[in-house]
Amino acid sequence: MFDIVAGKVVINTNCLLIPELKAVVNAYEDPIPALCFLHFYYDLESPYANHPEEERQEFVQNDFPGDYTMEDPEMIAAMKKLEVLYMTPTYRYYLDNKILMEKLGAFGRTTGITAGRDGNLSAFTMQLKGVGKTIMEFKQLEKVVKDELHEAQGRARGDKKLAYDDL
Repeated sequence: MFDIVAGKVVINTNCLLIPELKAVVNAYEDPIPALCFLHFYYDLESPYANHPEEERQEFVQNDFPGDYTMEDPEMIAAMKKLEVLYMTPTYRYYLDNKILMEKLGAFGRTTGITAGRDGNLSAFTMQLKGVGKTIMEFKQLEKVVKDELHEAQGRARGDKKLAYDDL
């Protein structure tokens, strides 16, 4: 969405050629915070990508405050467009499973262990036995999603992102 020119963030052609992003640029006196939010919220390789899904929107918005809101029609339209552009079925499946792993972790952190016939000790034990396989399979899914996104964007040597003018 942007380039760095002489140490400053500059909007690139993607923002000016995609109608929904152009609307964001035109809607705000300083569109950079809104565009930063959109970029960091949707980019799988964003530093925010590993933040829990339920909290990520607020977390990213707090880091990039501006005169935009999530209720602005331009932001809603841009978010819908980016979901279409980024969200392949594989990526949605990845996000669903990421949320499931986060919920299982939260459940384990907040639920006490009980023994006996009606207890949950055996369920927790089974969970621990399968955790390595679950994590490895999730990492495989994550790699498939990243490969899929790279194929859509084009590839550069050293697994670097291509600039808009290299595509």
